[in-house]
Amino acid sequence: MGSSTDISQTPEYGSRLLHQTFDHLATVSPNRLYASIPKTSDLSQGYCDITFDDMGRCSNFVANWIEANIGRSTTFETVCYIGIPDLRSVAVFFSAVKCGYKVLFPSPRNPATTNASLLEQTKCTTVFYAEEVGPIVKQLLTVKPELRCLTIPSFQIMLESNEKAFSYEKQDFQTAKNNPILVLHSSGSTGLPKPIVMTHGTFTVLDNERNLPEVPGRTKRDYSIWDFPGGGKFYHAFPYFHLAGFLSNVKASSPVLGPPLQPPGGSLLKEIMQHQKLRALYIPPVVAEQLLQEPQGIEFFKDLDFLVYTGAPFSPNAGKQLIEVTELVSLYGSTEAFQVPQVVPSKDDWAYMEWNPTFKLEMQPSEDEKGAYEMVLFTDSTTERMSALNHNMPGVTEWRTKDLFMPHPTKKNLWKYFGRRDDIIVLSNSEKFNPVPMELHVQGHPLLAGALVVGMGRVRASLLLELKPHVQGDERKSLIETVWPRIEEANKLVPGHGRILQSNIIIADKPFLRAGKGTIVRKLTEQSFKEEIDALYSQTKLHVPAKLPTLRATFEHEAVLQFVRSIVVSCFPAAANASNSEDLFSHGLDSLKITELVAVLKAGITEHSSSSDVSWITPGIIYLHPTINQLTIIVSDFLNSGKVPSGNNDVARISNMQNVVEIYTRDLPKRFQYNASSKDSDFCVAITGSTGTLGTYILSSIVMKESITRIYCLNRNPAAKQQQESLLISRGVPEHYLSKLHFMTVSIGEPQLGLSAEDYDRLLQDVDLMLHNAWKLDFNLSLPSYETPYLVSVRNMIELSAKSKKNTRICFVSSVSAVMESKSTIQETPALDFTAALKLGYAESKCVTEAILIAANQTSEIPVTILRVTQIGGSTVRTDPPWPTKEWLYPLLKASKSLNLIASNIAAIDWIPINQATSVISDIISSTPKSNHLQVFNIVNPNPVPWQLLVEVQQQRFGPQAKVVPLQEWIRKMESDDAQKIAEPNLKAAVKLVGTLGDGRDEVKYATDQAVGISKTMASIKPIDKIILEMWFDQWGL
Repeated sequence: MGSSTDISQTPEYGSRLLHQTFDHLATVSPNRLYASIPKTSDLSQGYCDITFDDMGRCSNFVANWIEANIGRSTTFETVCYIGIPDLRSVAVFFSAVKCGYKVLFPSPRNPATTNASLLEQTKCTTVFYAEEVGPIVKQLLTVKPELRCLTIPSFQIMLESNEKAFSYEKQDFQTAKNNPILVLHSSGSTGLPKPIVMTHGTFTVLDNERNLPEVPGRTKRDYSIWDFPGGGKFYHAFPYFHLAGFLSNVKASSPVLGPPLQPPGGSLLKEIMQHQKLRALYIPPVVAEQLLQEPQGIEFFKDLDFLVYTGAPFSPNAGKQLIEVTELVSLYGSTEAFQVPQVVPSKDDWAYMEWNPTFKLEMQPSEDEKGAYEMVLFTDSTTERMSALNHNMPGVTEWRTKDLFMPHPTKKNLWKYFGRRDDIIVLSNSEKFNPVPMELHVQGHPLLAGALVVGMGRVRASLLLELKPHVQGDERKSLIETVWPRIEEANKLVPGHGRILQSNIIIADKPFLRAGKGTIVRKLTEQSFKEEIDALYSQTKLHVPAKLPTLRATFEHEAVLQFVRSIVVSCFPAAANASNSEDLFSHGLDSLKITELVAVLKAGITEHSSSSDVSWITPGIIYLHPTINQLTIIVSDFLNSGKVPSGNNDVARISNMQNVVEIYTRDLPKRFQYNASSKDSDFCVAITGSTGTLGTYILSSIVMKESITRIYCLNRNPAAKQQQESLLISRGVPEHYLSKLHFMTVSIGEPQLGLSAEDYDRLLQDVDLMLHNAWKLDFNLSLPSYETPYLVSVRNMIELSAKSKKNTRICFVSSVSAVMESKSTIQETPALDFTAALKLGYAESKCVTEAILIAANQTSEIPVTILRVTQIGGSTVRTDPPWPTKEWLYPLLKASKSLNLIASNIAAIDWIPINQATSVISDIISSTPKSNHLQVFNIVNPNPVPWQLLVEVQQQRFGPQAKVVPLQEWIRKMESDDAQKIAEPNLKAAVKLVGTLGDGRDEVKYATDQAVGISKTMASIKPIDKIILEMWFDQWGL
């Protein structure tokens, strides 16, 4: 993680500590690129460059978060992190090490029992986890309920933090070299995986490879290949819990990450390479081969310095094509021993490896495989700076790797990887699993004599079944259906990538080969069935189960839901643990399972549809609709009306919104009846999202209301209390008012908001009004993206209100975008017309939430207040913070200035400055009625002004060269190549928002009588004028 060009003096390679080197680089080279990450799952939205300064800030945030939650360690206790493949793993690792811990990174794909074993072996009692893997952690808690599990904040929260530098004791190499810092785990070849504890010394071995002596006449191939002169980017496809993935985040060059919930694949890599200039790839061969098969795929490799592959061999055909356009680098290593240094072979010998002669190893003839050799590594006092084994396996002097190689037929010292001595199966995408537990479970069925899983180097695992001699006739014909329930049970014993699909089962027509003691001889049996296995994998069309789920003639929603769920679970058994609204990718769905799911969905729908064209069912459809609910909607539309998914299909859009409301209003709770409280004078408010821009302003207003005696601040960020209190004091809130505030760390999408029973009961007992303000403002998101946690949280709020002792009123911060398409004056009444919502996921989510709450009010007597808020502008106070630049107006204006182009008309300016908007909200909260009455308020400037006012200010600011053009022309220009050069990350979202307004929008009329009647501030709001606009431009520097 640094070369001689990075710091002022030559680094002491092999004597540096990883976390201290990281902090050093963040200090001396803050603007140096650390990594590039996608802004959203839609790569067309571009990438965000993360600097060392950014990562240093994230590390400070997490270190303070860890210290606040569990303190520091003086004994290198183990903490565990389970997450998705984003940069949070890096921040957690460096931060935990600074706090004195070592970090366990188990694979989220492991069965819960496996990860529980790893936690037990490392004496780990604390698990940090990303919200996206909540379902996996829930399963872990069923096995090990005593765990303390804490949700780690999002990477965005880390990035936006401004924590002070975290102070910790610096150490030198000799003092710290044996301190443990990281725990990865083995594949589990002979049973459960074993933890591999790594020290600072482990990683200095890689650093020291830069010091390995030159081999006369040869070029070294080791960790130093990543020291790109002048810097550079590379893409890697390995998760952080894999050694290759972890090391990719601590190289001298800069990794480019893909969308964290999208499995690596050729088409994804193609899209990444269209957006990023890469110098290298570090990928499994299967991903490279998929990219090669894309149209003009070979062109993507021509500008690479090299392509590194590991975990599986390249197909000879693909390798021959690629070696002509780039250097192919085959790395070999293991979690225990790390990579073995090499020298570069000749171009013709690209498939072989040649070991650096300074490394202590022997290639010893294998007793198990004729002609193969096993690599054996040796350590002693002279290898401490050269071999990771000295540190990962202290005391071991000879390490039999169990990895087998074949020698080159004519050339000395060249070796080609052949396979493992043990039973671990390595798929073509480098995923590994141990098939033995599955085999033992399956062959316990009374009709079976044996079971053998195969799949080495293949895209997926397959199962060979050996029948007992008496199984004949009809019993044999129906064998797969008979045995399938047991196979489904066995599927739970292996990771998702090792599970068996019905289409990948072979019934043996000859006996397995066995050793004298009766055990199956794996390799010989697999060779015996080579023809059958090759035939199975060579089939271009996937088989589907003989028996598919059936539907009645009327395709009612519930029936279609069960039909889709049955198919999804049959192809992807892990979905059995997923709710209908949960993202299947968070449960481990990958590209291999999607292939099968697409085939079975097509077959199932074809049996029930009058249309034979099901070509619209593609892997892309699964990526866009990754929950069972979402898939149900599009399947139902197709079966009932022949409609296929379309971004411009209004009927489908409305149907989708209706279905969402139906789902979240199903079985609404009945109100609990309590006797009236004797403390009627006490008024308690809870607020979600209090740390955001609007939330902070609201809190600073209501905390000084004498009528409000207690406020619960519900946030994801565990450090919210310290940050918010200091911010409120800086905003002029007297310190004695802060005693009203009580902070709780919540996960709004989890039952009981993720709170303990004690904290949840406090809310049930105390809260009069729940102000629900936590909502993601992102115009790139679709409605389904808002289901978890946001729409789920609305139902959770309804459940809370129904059980509450004080008849808690839900006060929801909605948006005028939920009703902006209305053709008439928008009244302060419930929004039940879904066509009135702007065609944005954000607007649709607000619209359906209003409908859900209205249903709760009518059905369950839940008190509801809807605050339908217009665009909130900056403050009218010059010394207040500026209007956030991440919102839509600033990027719009910045781009207009850069391109000298001004949009003539977008929409009337009915905005309200944020300090005035929060005062209105505060007035409404203070006037909350005791009844169950439904309230709707349009919090819109009663005195709108034309867009032309902003046009005039732009003309004055940008000069005569700025041309005024119609909106559609402005949009076309903003979507052009010229606009893409503008360094403004939120421009696309802004263009998308105004693009929903057609050719511009005349004034939308809003009734505001109820809001004006209840709020003096609302009644006194003045129009936005040039003075206010000029002040905002000044604050932005425009």
